[in-house]
Amino acid sequence: MMTLSDQAIAKLDHLVAEKQRELNQNPELAKYNLRLNKSNILEAWLSKQ
Repeated sequence: MMTLSDQAIAKLDHLVAEKQRELNQNPELAKYNLRLNKSNILEAWLSKQ
């Protein structure tokens, strides 16, 4: 299991909020009411490693 520092968690929270804003501002994606969370971001990042 992986453990994240408080700084990494704060950065991840910021990234999630930023990406959610981008989704909400895109009319094509906003209509699907998509929600991002830390798990989505981490899974995407880990799959690229």
